[in-house]
Order: sequence, then structure tokens, then C-alpha cells
Amino acid sequence: MKKLLYRFLIAASVLTLFGCAMESPYDYGDNWLIRENDIPQFYSTFDLFYIGKAPSIYGESHDVQFNWAHTHTNDIFGRGVRVFSPKLRQPDAENVAEALEYYLTHFHQTGHPFVLLGEGKAAELLYQAMLECSGVTVDNGFIAAYLPNMTPRTKEQIDDDFYWRGLKAASGARDYGVIVTWNSCINNEKLPEKVNYKGSFNINPLNWKTTGVPGNKKENIKAVFYMPQYKNNFWRKVEEKNFGTAVIDVKKGVLSINCPVKLLHVVKGRYSDNGISIFAGNIAANARIRTQALIRDRQWRMVK
Repeated sequence: MKKLLYRFLIAASVLTLFGCAMESPYDYGDNWLIRENDIPQFYSTFDLFYIGKAPSIYGESHDVQFNWAHTHTNDIFGRGVRVFSPKLRQPDAENVAEALEYYLTHFHQTGHPFVLLGEGKAAELLYQAMLECSGVTVDNGFIAAYLPNMTPRTKEQIDDDFYWRGLKAASGARDYGVIVTWNSCINNEKLPEKVNYKGSFNINPLNWKTTGVPGNKKENIKAVFYMPQYKNNFWRKVEEKNFGTAVIDVKKGVLSINCPVKLLHVVKGRYSDNGISIFAGNIAANARIRTQALIRDRQWRMVK
């Protein structure tokens, strides 16, 4: 009897030890800004994994960060999309990769369509995390990563980074397993001198062209902005149709955007963190188009 009790205690100790080793901060709901948003898996057209943080000028409170994430996900993509937005312990590629891997392991059903979304520094961290997470594949349901204003890269660099998984830079509106990005130059603002944009890959979210074909206001479905300075919660989300125009400046290597400035977020004199907001309606509609293309090509009768 004593031997049996001794073995039980040893086994319990081992389980406890390994349990602690396997524990993740993302086991807990308070380490997520949004986790599933009450949309059942079977009802989800695709999952959306979002990395983003409100500019520091708006504050660091949980409410501000939650509202920022909510505006950039639920308010843009609407019903029928499961949203996952982790609260990062540290804003680095390692933590983003850990959060993405946790989502893929614990929430994602193999083969179910999923989309990644981030902007600026968050987009760059998400790009780096994609390199580390082997589950980001078309076979596993990966549709697209919308990463405006990440570190500029050429099409060849993007293709080379992911060639072994068959992922590539987007070439149009309907391909999947793709990285979708552009370098915003809003209202002819001065670009950072230390950043080399020449030759970098851009796609125009108004027409999904990679050439200098301009996109007009009518092609801009709607812009969606979070305005935390408005005290009324119902006014903090601002939507405007036909918000602006955009054309790829091939020589400069940027997407030249022309739009009203009244709703734009301004950080350190630049119109930062607006790439998703300006083209919100186009991104949401395009994610559904790419998802349907994957489903059709697989001849799925329904989303898993």
C-alpha cells in the first residue's frame, strides 16, 4: 500500500512539474483583448488573428486598447468572423509568435480558413512570427496576412522568405496563401529618410493591382476609425464611404493616398496607423473573396 501511495505521489509530482512547464499566459482570458467574441466555430466564415495597439497619445488603459482592437476587427469585419487579439506581454516577435502558435494549437481547427491582420510595427512582428509558426500554410486554412506599413520588402524577398511553404506576395484580388502589404504615403507627407522604399512590393487595396493603375473614391467601400476623444461610446466608431483615392508610385515604392485629414491618426507628425482604417471595407470584403476562392478550389461544400 505504501509503495502504491509513493508511486502515486511521484506521478502527481511529475504531472505538476510538466503542467507548470507547459503553462502559457494565453491560457487566461485576461491576456486577450478579444478571444473568440462569442462566435461559434461552425458559424465562422474565417478566423481573424489581429495584433495592434492604440497610439500612446490615447492612453494605455485596457478599455482604450480593447476599443482600438474592437474597432479594427469586429467593427470592420462584422458578424460571422471569430476574432482573436492577444494582449502582448512584450511587443516583440517572440511574444507574437507565442500568441499565434497558441491560437493555432488551442482554437484553430485544422483546415479552417484564417486571416492575419496588423499594421506598422505590429505588422512587422506578425510577419516575423509567421516565419516561426509552421501552421501558417494553405493546407491549414491560411488565407492572407494583411500587413500594411510593415518593413518594406521586394516581392522577391517575400516570396523567398516563404517559398518552402508555398506562400507569396499577393498578385491580385483572389489568390490565397498570400502576404498583402503596402507602404502608405498619405497626402504627400514626407517619408522617413532612413527607410528604403524603392523597389518594395505594394498592392493597391482599392483595386488590388500591383501596377500604377489608380483607385478612385467609388472603389473605397468605407473607412472605419476609432476616435477615443469622443465621450459618447456610440460616436467613437466613425465610418465614411468613398473616403479617398490611392495609386502606387512605382518610382518611390509607395502607395500614394489622398484623403481628408480630419479623421486621421497623427503620431510624431506622420499619419501613422491609418492603413487599416482607410481601407477597412476593402480589406474585409477582400478577405471574404479570397476565402471563397480557397473553398471553391478545394471544392468544399461548407466551411469546416
